[in-house]
Amino acid sequence: MAEGSPPGAAPGGGDPAASLGASGGHAGRNLKEWLREQFCDHPLEHCEDTRLHDAAYVGDLPTLKSLLQEESFQRYGADVDVNHHLASRVSSLSLRPLTTLVVCPLYISAAYHNLQCFRLLLQAGANPDFNCCGPINIQGFSRGSPVCVMDAVLRHGCDAAFIHLLIDFGANLNLVKVEALEFDSTGRVKVNPEALQVFKEARGRARSLLSLCRIAVRRILGKSRLDLIHILPVPDPIKQFLLHEHS
Repeated sequence: MAEGSPPGAAPGGGDPAASLGASGGHAGRNLKEWLREQFCDHPLEHCEDTRLHDAAYVGDLPTLKSLLQEESFQRYGADVDVNHHLASRVSSLSLRPLTTLVVCPLYISAAYHNLQCFRLLLQAGANPDFNCCGPINIQGFSRGSPVCVMDAVLRHGCDAAFIHLLIDFGANLNLVKVEALEFDSTGRVKVNPEALQVFKEARGRARSLLSLCRIAVRRILGKSRLDLIHILPVPDPIKQFLLHEHS
């Protein structure tokens, strides 16, 4: 397993089911311990809540839905986006910048091809580029590692449906270096040809005004107020469109 990869992670986007089976059925516990080792010096029970990561890891959609609606989960700082301030090893008042995507729920759900969990996290307001609500240090990312969620989705050979979702939710398509994907010499990058084609076509044309308006409205509201879309004085089809319920 590559350094910095979560337990059971498939190198180069291999078969996630096989890797998950290798974890002996204790994916949730192992993942939480790994997250603690990476980002928390406190006892396990005092670390940032990782139940969202666990659910994304095993593709547990019902648990993911319950967590996103659970007040106690939100009250203790748990978020669909990573926040390193809660788990920094450095004794500092400043936020520690994100230097890897492997701790992000979106990355985890994509790496294990859990499309419905991936979609639900985006609907809940997860940042489609970095899945982080703190500072980002792309220069600090390991060489050859994905530099954004779209890059990770492509590198892990995810289906085109993942690409469509990130496009719809406003991902910055210019963050991905296509040439690095097409001319990878390590053999670890297994890009889905259809997904790559969808990405290239999307980057070659401007988003529609309708799509841009939806992205803007959701960003202005912020993830903590997306539930207010239900009470907006607009027709139900527009509410459904803003909530990505029928897209």
